[in-house]
Amino acid sequence: MPQFILKNRKIYTILFASLLFAAMFLLMFFSMKGDSGTVDEIAHIPSGYSYVKYLDFRLNPEHPPLAKALSGVPLAFMDLNGLKDDWSWTEVNQWESGWYFLYEAGNDPAQVLFWARIPMVLLTLFLGLCIFKWAYELYGRKIALLVLALFAFYPDLLGHGHLVTTDIAAALGYVIAIYAFDKMLEKKTVKTIIWAGVIFGVAQLLKFSSFLLFGIFLIMILGKAWIEKEKGNYWKLVWEYFKSYFWMSVISVVVVCIAYIPFVWNTSGEVEHKVIELNLTDDPKTLILRNMLHALENNPITRAIGHYLLGVIMVFVRVAGGNKTFIMGHLSEKSISWFFPMAYLIKTPISIIIMTLWSLVLMFVFRAKDKRDAWQNWLFLTPVVAYWAFTLKGSLNIGIRHLMPTIPFVLLFIGKQMHRYFRKDNIKTIQGLVVSILVIFMIISTLRYFPQYIGYFNEAVPRGERYDYLNDSSLDWGQDLLRLKDYIDDNEIETIKVDYFGGSVPSYYIPESVEWHSSYGPTTGWLAVSATFYQSSKLVGEMENKWSYHWLDEFEPEAVIGGSILVFNISEFDLNSHPPTSPYLIETKDDVGSITERKVGI
Repeated sequence: MPQFILKNRKIYTILFASLLFAAMFLLMFFSMKGDSGTVDEIAHIPSGYSYVKYLDFRLNPEHPPLAKALSGVPLAFMDLNGLKDDWSWTEVNQWESGWYFLYEAGNDPAQVLFWARIPMVLLTLFLGLCIFKWAYELYGRKIALLVLALFAFYPDLLGHGHLVTTDIAAALGYVIAIYAFDKMLEKKTVKTIIWAGVIFGVAQLLKFSSFLLFGIFLIMILGKAWIEKEKGNYWKLVWEYFKSYFWMSVISVVVVCIAYIPFVWNTSGEVEHKVIELNLTDDPKTLILRNMLHALENNPITRAIGHYLLGVIMVFVRVAGGNKTFIMGHLSEKSISWFFPMAYLIKTPISIIIMTLWSLVLMFVFRAKDKRDAWQNWLFLTPVVAYWAFTLKGSLNIGIRHLMPTIPFVLLFIGKQMHRYFRKDNIKTIQGLVVSILVIFMIISTLRYFPQYIGYFNEAVPRGERYDYLNDSSLDWGQDLLRLKDYIDDNEIETIKVDYFGGSVPSYYIPESVEWHSSYGPTTGWLAVSATFYQSSKLVGEMENKWSYHWLDEFEPEAVIGGSILVFNISEFDLNSHPPTSPYLIETKDDVGSITERKVGI
């Protein structure tokens, strides 16, 4: 082929890829600017700042430091009032440290949120670059652009990719670690083993769920040996691969421990002792673990090892413990077994669901033609199946974002199977046209949801009824408080009660707001309730014999802000038809409707 044609194709590929990256950046950037602080950001932002500024890891040990530290780098160069003047720093209270740092210390929360989120946006774009490069190496420019287009307009990635959390970081960790692992198995040299070990260590520093890769890699080794085996040499191949895996794992642990040293350098032994005691209960089952960690706390080197182990232990305890869960009218104090499958079906773009099912059918209909083809199926599907199995077994049903590490591999698997329709020697026009239509449909669907990407649901769910399907980080994570402020300003509302779930402070942004809770009982006037509290109160209220928001079911909301905050304007309510089962709040108003007195009634 003439050189100038190859050169032009390369230029066009770079151009189209750049346009997709630019579109993704702009969608994240402008939705980020309108999003108020979300729940986990309250803990993660001050933590990342303290890691970089103070070299102190007392806050948020249940997540590794790297992603949070990246968000803290811009903040460390700003003239901000720090954390050390508040009691929450001494008492190791990560949540109160967050409230203080953003809203009480005199810092500008909009500025803090903006600069802390910029590294997360760049991290998301880097993840896109990684999967684009991987797809390009395996299947060429057309499939690389297809995979990148699906990535760039994937709503969950747009919604969570700009937040200071560890979900995108987890996906990046999985991608780079499995990519390096594949290269290591392909060419088992000292260089590839060391490189894979370092990358695997970085993955563990991004998210503790990367710990699952120790098991996933073993499964991959067994599959790789089975695919490559010849008569009588299966276990020999397993042993050869296992030796590389073993040294890679050792190197990764060394990398993690070394990386932890600067982050805990100024965390004193006394503080580390308090952190351990606060995060591991007095349960006799954890006594041995606590004593082991205490034995490591007084030396910066051993403290780094102990702090890492503490985080891993906390993750497993957290996953086993569970959370209050709501999905499609079903409430549970701990978990719901079918939460993730159903949440996936209503939160994932229909185009992705169709192409995933299509790809699975193609895999079974057209058997792998060679060992390389079979290995790629195994490589992309193993992390998806293993991660789903672990997630379904756990009890942490608080958001579809926890499936984020599987998204890149689903997209790569789609790209692999769709490759047959875009090969130069076998162009399937009709099938290629269908794929193109599905991609365009997904892009249009995503653009129509701007900027509500945290609250994205596919076309199976009516947009105005999303709060009846899911809540928490799948819909309502506190991102819409600024949009509520705009609604209040536009409608000239003089006073409004607000029951808000999120990482912002209503009174900071909305002087007209009055703090409210479901347990106060029925009320009149303007009332704004986060979807999470609206639904969860119906479980908590019954359990604690208090008022819930069941009484609000009689009223239609005036508006649903961003899908996550329900706004009511209640003119009257017949309390006699809904007798309280607990103390409730009685309000006295003057002639213009302003509240002059509140007292508890029985």
